[in-house]
Amino acid sequence: MSMNPTPPPDTRELNGILGRVNRLGSATEQLFSRLYRGLHHRSQREALHHEQFQRMTERNQALKRTLREREIELERLAGILGTIEEGIIMQDNDGRIVLINKAAKALLGTGSHKAFWESELGTLFDAYRDVSYSDTELSPLGEPTRIQVNNRILGAQLAAVAGDDGRRLGTMIVIRDVTRDALAERLKNQFVLGISHEFNTPMQVIKSASELIASQPEGATPPRKYLELLTRNVDILNRMVVELLDLSEMGAGSFNIRQDTLSLEDLLWSVVNGMTPEVKRAKLDITVMARDTNALKVVGDDQRLRWALGHLVQNSVRYTEAGGHVTVAAGLSDRDAEGRARVAVQVLDTGVGISEKDLPHIFERFYRGEPRTANGRLIDQRGLGQGLFIARTVAEAHHGYLSAQSQQGQGSVFTLVLPQAS
Repeated sequence: MSMNPTPPPDTRELNGILGRVNRLGSATEQLFSRLYRGLHHRSQREALHHEQFQRMTERNQALKRTLREREIELERLAGILGTIEEGIIMQDNDGRIVLINKAAKALLGTGSHKAFWESELGTLFDAYRDVSYSDTELSPLGEPTRIQVNNRILGAQLAAVAGDDGRRLGTMIVIRDVTRDALAERLKNQFVLGISHEFNTPMQVIKSASELIASQPEGATPPRKYLELLTRNVDILNRMVVELLDLSEMGAGSFNIRQDTLSLEDLLWSVVNGMTPEVKRAKLDITVMARDTNALKVVGDDQRLRWALGHLVQNSVRYTEAGGHVTVAAGLSDRDAEGRARVAVQVLDTGVGISEKDLPHIFERFYRGEPRTANGRLIDQRGLGQGLFIARTVAEAHHGYLSAQSQQGQGSVFTLVLPQAS
């Protein structure tokens, strides 16, 4: 039996199949090649991102370390500045306060930042705002200056703070309390001026009287009034010299007093009666009031107590305008802490009073304030400014004290308290 053989495949058909298989393989190869390249690029990008993230993390950590180091440096700086007596104020280039130490806060008072900008200190920065470079890290700006803040006189020095490249980073202001220095300078000037005036008047009188006597004919008896004038002004000069010597003793702590039993009432009348001419010239009324007169006994130095009381009364007379009134009152006071009896003298006036600025200094040696009348006129009283200093020193030498209460335009009250004689 014969069978029919399978016909051989058509060559063209086979070639077509092989061609399709080949194209499929090429497409698959291209697809996988693209996929591989995509995966490779993605892996590279992820690696790059990871590297960038690592670098950012490292930079962030480095910045944190640098920031912490700066914070530690600032803490150390603040600690150092907090221990020094001078006030330190640091500003940035826009004038904002970035640091202010304890000393500066104490000098400026409450609300230091506000107090700074409301004072003359706040305007100092603007004078040197345009300075942008400095030859050194800390370069002074201008000369030291003095300004008044909260009844204090402050010395202030500005300095530009610069970096290594000389670029200005900010401003530092150093301030310190120079009130005592300024007052000492003021007192020195006032003392020289005052003592010149005080000595000049009697010296001129003595000179004139001497010339008049010298002009008399030879052998003629000098007029008595010229001799009396000479004697009176020599006494004035002598008293001034004695006062200055006593002031020196007070300042040196070698001030001694007698220990006599005295009537305080008699002392008061002696002082007031001795000032009658000056009171009349000033057109004032003066009243003396004493209670418990038999008990007003003290142990002390008659001359020096008269001196102290005289300065108190004279002070009220000089600074009370015409038509005013001065009252001198004496009586028993409260007992001291140990239960010992005391007596007190008060000198009250309706005068111009003492300003808030002057009141803390009125008992200082040679201090002279700036008393003004109600219309603002300055009362220029001659003298050395030692009266109240003397009065307080005498009071303390007698184991007592002297205090003052006053308000500008409302008069003053001075209270002298002394131990009662047993």
